[in-house]
Amino acid sequence: MMAEKGTGEGGFDLKVDKNTSPAEAARLALSQEQRARKFYEDCARVMEHPAAKKMFEFLADEEKKHETLIQKEIDSHFLQEM
Repeated sequence: MMAEKGTGEGGFDLKVDKNTSPAEAARLALSQEQRARKFYEDCARVMEHPAAKKMFEFLADEEKKHETLIQKEIDSHFLQEM
């Protein structure tokens, strides 16, 4: 069974506009990467099919890399704004 797509802060349909600060956009991006990683980790944990489990573990690792990159940008460029 498929879950319904969420929107807003609880889903993956966040909006930014010209009034969104770069720091806020970076914070939202980091939050979404963290949510995506958790989703992939949860999928990997429940998958019984070895190839599917491996794919979700790989995707979780990729999201962790994205988190690290975004956090470095936040720390070096936007920390004073947050």
